[in-house]
Amino acid sequence: MDRKTRLVVLTLLLFSAGITAQAATIYAPGVSPVCAGCVFGSHLAEGPAGSVPGVGGSGIDAVNGTLLNGLRSYIYDRGGWIDGTVARGDSDFAMLVWDLGVGNALDTVRLYTHQDHYSGGPVLDNFVGQDLMEYSVWGSNDNITYTLLSDVVGFDINGGGAGLPTYTFSGIAPSIVYRGGSAEFGVVNAYARDYTFGSAYRYYGVRSSSISLDYCDGTPEHPGSPGACIDADPEIDALAFHQGPIPTPEPTSLLLLGAGIAFLAGIPASKRRK
Repeated sequence: MDRKTRLVVLTLLLFSAGITAQAATIYAPGVSPVCAGCVFGSHLAEGPAGSVPGVGGSGIDAVNGTLLNGLRSYIYDRGGWIDGTVARGDSDFAMLVWDLGVGNALDTVRLYTHQDHYSGGPVLDNFVGQDLMEYSVWGSNDNITYTLLSDVVGFDINGGGAGLPTYTFSGIAPSIVYRGGSAEFGVVNAYARDYTFGSAYRYYGVRSSSISLDYCDGTPEHPGSPGACIDADPEIDALAFHQGPIPTPEPTSLLLLGAGIAFLAGIPASKRRK
């Protein structure tokens, strides 16, 4: 293969890197870096224009979830949704709400998830597997009608290898999931994740995911059956917001770039000079 052909191949590799880096969720084994340039929205207290608990009780707190302080907020959510849109006043409206403020709207969200049934290591239990992704994400610009942006509808407990679950998403999938948690709180925030949506929103809501609404493992510790799950209680430490993707290394791009450089490195120096 001549030099010109090799350069064309390298160009295609780099172009492919720019595309494939966003094509599928990256599961990173470590912790998320500090969210440079991010802002933290105000977590709204329970009320007519604030957060709304689901059936079964509420852990809503106006301070918890506003700052990244490790103090979780949560709701019990036994509701559901049919068409991906819910509004205040609907019987199935249940939402933890963050407000970015008047005139502010951003398109990227990092969920600092709070894990109360996982302490690191391989995921060997289906109950823990679904619990790591018990969050759906919703957007609104009027704080009345919320549109479903991302939901988790299934998982494979060994999809990434033994004890490394992978997930199936409806809507926008997270660009990256940090299995190790966050730089700030470590494994407490295991399976922290970043989403970049096609539109910017002032208000973001978080409630249960479909798998947490529909799935139970039926063990003695967690009795139940599909449709009667006892664990649809999304717990959040905080939400961080950013305009555009939060800067992170792109493993796919780096691998492709490395392959391209190695490919060019195979050209003898005499031929490169020609």
